[in-house]
Amino acid sequence: MKLSTFIGALSVLGSIASGALLGFDAGQEFSKAMLVSPHAPLELVLTPDSKRKDVSGLAVKPWKNDIERVYGSSVDSAHVRAPEGALLHIKPLLGKQEEEDLTYYHKSHPGVTFAPTERGSISLKCFGHEYPVEQVLAMNLDETIGRANKLLAEKNSLDVVDSLAITVPEFFNQDQRLALKSAAELPHGVKAQLVNDGMSVAIDFALKQRDFPPGEREHFIFYDMGSGSTRASLFAIEQPLNKSEPLMIEFGGYGFDATLGGTKFTQNVAELLKNKFLEQNPAIRTEQLNRNARSLVRIHQAAEKAKLVLSANIDASVSIESLYKDIDFKAVITRQEFEDFSEDLTGRIIRPIEDALKNQFFESPIDITNLKSLVLTGGSTRTPIVQKQLMHYLGSDLIARNVNADESSVNGVTIRGIQLFKSFQTKAIDILDRSIFSYGIVVNESATPIEIFPRGSQYPNKTSFLIPPTNYTSEFSIDLKENGLTFKKHIIETSPIQEKFSEEACPQGVAFNATFTLSQERFFDLESIEAICLHNSKNSTGLFKKFFSGGASRQEQEALGKGSISDVAPHKVKLLKTSEKFAHVSPMSNREKLRVRQHIDDLNKKDEMRLKSQELVNALESILYSTRAFLEQDDVAADGPKQDIESLSEYVATNLEWLDYESDEASVADLMEKINHISSLKDKIELYLMSSGEPLNFEQFSELHANGSELIQQFKGIEATANVTLEALEDNFSEIGLDVVKEYKKLKAPRHLSLSNYKLKDKIEAFEKTLADISSLLSAQNLDSYDREELFELKLIFDSSFSDLVKCLELEQAVQNFKMNELASLHSRRLRVLKKREDRKRSQESSSSLNAANSTFTSTTAGSTSSEKETSNAQEFTIDHDEL
Repeated sequence: MKLSTFIGALSVLGSIASGALLGFDAGQEFSKAMLVSPHAPLELVLTPDSKRKDVSGLAVKPWKNDIERVYGSSVDSAHVRAPEGALLHIKPLLGKQEEEDLTYYHKSHPGVTFAPTERGSISLKCFGHEYPVEQVLAMNLDETIGRANKLLAEKNSLDVVDSLAITVPEFFNQDQRLALKSAAELPHGVKAQLVNDGMSVAIDFALKQRDFPPGEREHFIFYDMGSGSTRASLFAIEQPLNKSEPLMIEFGGYGFDATLGGTKFTQNVAELLKNKFLEQNPAIRTEQLNRNARSLVRIHQAAEKAKLVLSANIDASVSIESLYKDIDFKAVITRQEFEDFSEDLTGRIIRPIEDALKNQFFESPIDITNLKSLVLTGGSTRTPIVQKQLMHYLGSDLIARNVNADESSVNGVTIRGIQLFKSFQTKAIDILDRSIFSYGIVVNESATPIEIFPRGSQYPNKTSFLIPPTNYTSEFSIDLKENGLTFKKHIIETSPIQEKFSEEACPQGVAFNATFTLSQERFFDLESIEAICLHNSKNSTGLFKKFFSGGASRQEQEALGKGSISDVAPHKVKLLKTSEKFAHVSPMSNREKLRVRQHIDDLNKKDEMRLKSQELVNALESILYSTRAFLEQDDVAADGPKQDIESLSEYVATNLEWLDYESDEASVADLMEKINHISSLKDKIELYLMSSGEPLNFEQFSELHANGSELIQQFKGIEATANVTLEALEDNFSEIGLDVVKEYKKLKAPRHLSLSNYKLKDKIEAFEKTLADISSLLSAQNLDSYDREELFELKLIFDSSFSDLVKCLELEQAVQNFKMNELASLHSRRLRVLKKREDRKRSQESSSSLNAANSTFTSTTAGSTSSEKETSNAQEFTIDHDEL
């Protein structure tokens, strides 16, 4: 099935979805994100500079009295300026402890300082704060989700990302998976699902190929070398004979090298460059250079570029200005030098493939001759030394390059996420995934290890295990092991059964039925444990002894493993509580998640303010230069208001200098004030120039005064009209028992019509003062003695106040109309209430008269005989019936 067909199904059926899903390929150095929603079927989320992949992590640098977070293409320059602020490439640090050997990470990230968290995990220290590695990844995810939501908004979609499918290396252990899961759950409103990276690539490959031969199993190895690790995943893909049945993808083998990747090759190039620099400058000692984090960062960045050049060329030139103490560095590195220096890595390139074929899960193992192809994915597979080793081992015919090495994983994880979250209806694919590790338990630490899910077990999976009967019910523990190493301990709280499950009550002892799960995300855990009081079953005792002595058949063991406890005839069952303790690194608690999420929210708000501040600085700079150019125009200088031009010119010059030296400390409010002040002055000058044709004479100001006086009279007229109307309504309201003036004062206008009385009063008083100034001007009878700028200023004040008061007048008129309508409605409602009261009163009086007549009639017949009473009752009934 082609991927285009799959995408078409999403487009048609995706309208049933209520949110959007983000597929996230969490690479060590670079990450990719893909969005799917009813309005964006499988669309890559591009970076702000339109790149298809983004830097994994961020950089932190000082900004004013705080910090600034930098993402994407700007990270490299920020990394050089502040190496200690590089929160980058933390994937290999997830689930690790500070005391573990992480030399390879420090070589690539000089200047970065670790600190342990309370949970035993690693945090990165920079500029007075410690960032747990989970928070670093969460901030990267949060920023990507923000871009995805912005993309949806641009499509006029109301959808937002509410589901996240994120790749996880197959070789990640429980600690690493829990750390990755914690990080993925930190962004607001997002539920997360981990998807194995090998399966992601296999799904993408299967959906993009032409139809597979029906009924035939084809075997592929997906060789994925990224920047941090190398994985070889063996898969079988089969299209059933009936093409209407789903395509089957079965995971059958795995090999990996957790530290072999592009970063190792980059480090080798960096070592070569360091050696060349030290050879050119013998006075500089190695330890001196190693203490200079900025120099090491620049060497590492130059090494990364040189490695890419060597992939296509036989040599690469490197030039770094002022690398160390103003010493420039130039060198040429050849591909042969690089390959000779990396000779220790060449033997490791093939090993994951050998391991995948050696340790298979298939019932009928295959060898290289059964492979359809070895499919290359991951950016580092382009390295010539890698391709040379692969071709030497497999031959060129078996190597396939028919997937997008950079995007196959993000395509696949998105599609797998759709299936797991059931976000859309899609054509079914049968996925058979298996565990590459074994999982077992130890009861009470000293007991013999018991394997629960052997290597190669399918998952998700669940099974139960019966712990044999004992004559005691004291507290005990169950250690959970992965590949023989304990990662978690469950303490079983037995206090609820210590009295009820005594030896007398349970003569055959107490057994425990433990249910274990291997989840879809390959988390191994104790789901529940039950205490079983064995009353009198001899068969149960014999079966337990047989099982735990190793004499039980496979069928009997499987029956017990599935929780089939019918044979043990339990008398009482009690579900027990447990407490857990992690052996190495604990996952984030809910409380810590809330705290970290709040910190991320605070940083987001600061970023918004910083971005707004930078936008305003740019806006201020733009308006300053445009205003300076405006003031330099001949007509402005010649005809504009001299005082305003002089004031604005001085303000522009002062703020251009302020922009260069003092703007870093400016607040958003300060910047807005400066922009508004410049805009208002410039607008005033432009308005002055536009009014150059106005006479500003006695006749014009007389007209202004007349218009203003009429406006004031209109305000007074509204109040007078209201008083007249209230007087006219006074008698009508008195008749219904209401005071019309009081009811009028109770009425409040709707919010959209309301205007505070004191604000209106202030506006009218200011306007009357302006009218007084105009009146004084007119009484002088000599406007020629006034400067034109003074006359314009007065007219400007009048125009502004007049326009404002006209709007207020319209509001006041609307308010009075509203109040009069409300009074009319109140009068009508009151009349209806009084009429209902009157009708009810008449009804009650009529009913009282009828009851009195009936009472009189009954009393006159009280002395009659029994038969007379019956007749009387019949007559009474007839009368009542007639009246009704």
